[in-house]
Amino acid sequence: MAHQFISLFPSPMSKRQIESDSDIDVSSTDDSDNETDQQQNDGDVDMQETVNVDFDFFDLNPDVDFHAIKNFLRQLFGDDHAEFDTSGISDLILTKNTVGTTIKTEGQESDPYALLSVFSISNNFTVPSVKQLIDYVLSQTKNKLEFNVTLKKLLQPTTESSPRVGLIVSERLINMPIEVVPPMYKMLSEEMQKADDADERFNFDYYLIISKVYQLVDAVEKDDEGKGKKRKTGDEKPPVEFDYFHLEDQILEANATYKGIFDYKNKNQQETDSRRVFTDYGIDPKLSIILINRDNLAKSVKEMEGQFPAP
Repeated sequence: MAHQFISLFPSPMSKRQIESDSDIDVSSTDDSDNETDQQQNDGDVDMQETVNVDFDFFDLNPDVDFHAIKNFLRQLFGDDHAEFDTSGISDLILTKNTVGTTIKTEGQESDPYALLSVFSISNNFTVPSVKQLIDYVLSQTKNKLEFNVTLKKLLQPTTESSPRVGLIVSERLINMPIEVVPPMYKMLSEEMQKADDADERFNFDYYLIISKVYQLVDAVEKDDEGKGKKRKTGDEKPPVEFDYFHLEDQILEANATYKGIFDYKNKNQQETDSRRVFTDYGIDPKLSIILINRDNLAKSVKEMEGQFPAP
């Protein structure tokens, strides 16, 4: 399968325009300054030009995509990726007759820029990498009692009539446009319905989605001797607010049966302040876990299409 989706988005160089915005009145400056300003403005206009990028949607390819998917999993699980056998999960994603989509720009043999897939947790309880994943999720949610109890009921071998759970794996490069997401979810839904043994393998009652959010925190500064550290603090401590690496998570959370944001177990492997953005704040990533039922996932996909339409 290969479908083409064309997106227009600004070149990364356009951030220079934001940096050059100013409230200074230059009308009283001399001619040379005006000429310099004009040259800078002309340069800024050039930096605003858009870049046409053709995104091709491909089926998962076990011969090509294994290492890229493993890297996506490491990115998705953040500092806790060592808690899992990411190779084992990658193998499950790429098993025969799997469903899912990658986005590439240089043909099927190139590395993907985005991934969306799903595999059955319920059919793989005995697989070591899945057992690790279940233990991790239950450990993270232990302080959210109702969420944890529900997951314990869903994430263990029971009878054939028990609710079935699929794990949605969704990850992409950070600068991928959000508009690529709704088509990927729509194709995933269609593939699950048309797959061989669809009722046995992809007839899920619930979907577990592991994602990431982040909190902007005050930057850390070293003292004059470079020993201790202190944080910049204002007069009042601001409320805790989270932002999203995946904007579609806001829709999924709104329709979720349960949701939660959790600290990574190994969050100190990389200092928060080293994750600086273009502000005086550091980025503190958090783990997001979402449980959503089948009907509400379908509802979410429709809302994604309305909120993030393809150009």
